[in-house]
Amino acid sequence: MAGVLAACPSRVTDDPIDQPPGPAPTATLTGRINFEGTPPPNDKVQMSADPYCQMRASEYPTVETVLVSEGGLQNVIVFVSSPITGSYPTPSTPVEIDQRNCHYIPHVFSMMTKQPVNVKNSDATLHNIHAYPQKNPGFNLGQAVQGMVNKVTFDSPEMPLPIRCDVHRWMGAFVGVFNHPFHTVSTKGGAFELKLPAGKFEITAWHEKFGAKTMMVEVKDNEKKDVQFTFSASDKGAD
Repeated sequence: MAGVLAACPSRVTDDPIDQPPGPAPTATLTGRINFEGTPPPNDKVQMSADPYCQMRASEYPTVETVLVSEGGLQNVIVFVSSPITGSYPTPSTPVEIDQRNCHYIPHVFSMMTKQPVNVKNSDATLHNIHAYPQKNPGFNLGQAVQGMVNKVTFDSPEMPLPIRCDVHRWMGAFVGVFNHPFHTVSTKGGAFELKLPAGKFEITAWHEKFGAKTMMVEVKDNEKKDVQFTFSASDKGAD
């Protein structure tokens, strides 16, 4: 599996009903997810049960639970967790989760409710994508043919929503589903950028192993503000 599922205590509200359009983002929040201490080792992947995967084992020798580079933590979902006023249109551009080299790409991503998701199998071996939601209907899609694509959606906000492969137990991913566009995922070095409307917001940073941290941030129109979250090896999440 992809690691320990750490609970997120922050609020993810239901879809707004009959609300006017929400304010447009006019401020920019840039930041970094710092990591203190020695990162714990990731579990090694054993692919010998599938010859196709075994030939590609050197690509991903371990799971991606903890990725630290240049002192920053990758794959942290950063989002506005205080109540959001107004409604926001669903993006028509799909997000994609690909099964490539016996590995989910991306390992962590965020999206809006009802936004289309393309589930793709780029490998010449059987995969499945099994969603384990608490608020959305679950699904388990088998993809036996290379190049197969299934389209799915999530209708309700949910954070986090785990995805796993029952055929290859080391494969796992996490998705944050929101009813607003104010969310992102930290990249290499822990960097992230979040566009926001003017106002005061609770911002949450969530990691699958180390759990969640929050802070209050106030931004003004056209303001650029830098914020820093810090996780450490002693943070246990839901371990």
